[in-house]
Amino acid sequence: MKKVLLITTVMLLILSGCNQYSRVDIPAEETFHLAVINNTDVDIYGYEVSYSQDGTRRGGSGGGQYADNSKIKKGDTFTLDFNHVNFLPDKEVTFVITVFTGKHQTKKVTLSSPVTTMLSNLESIYYVEIIGENKEELSIN
Repeated sequence: MKKVLLITTVMLLILSGCNQYSRVDIPAEETFHLAVINNTDVDIYGYEVSYSQDGTRRGGSGGGQYADNSKIKKGDTFTLDFNHVNFLPDKEVTFVITVFTGKHQTKKVTLSSPVTTMLSNLESIYYVEIIGENKEELSIN
């Protein structure tokens, strides 16, 4: 009986480590993800997002950057997570994205075109792409 229990325990431990999924793409219940994709050759070191509803600033993301302050490569994606307490239900929200163009957040550019979307379903991911040839032309696609 002890051998059967030991073999069963070992098999369960082995099987529990065989998960084929390395990340979850479906947002958790009552969450909203804003995925910011760098599609420019401009040196970008991080992002910051503030958001408002009905003309009132509701908060900010706290930003995103690499721990070693290295440049965000072209094609890299940063995902900023929000949950239901961040927003008023069934209201349009406007996101203002600022990119840091200097190490340690020394220089920044606020993109002229804010992102506006309706948040009737918080279980979603909204993708935005930053494009532009130079710092003065950075915008959202």
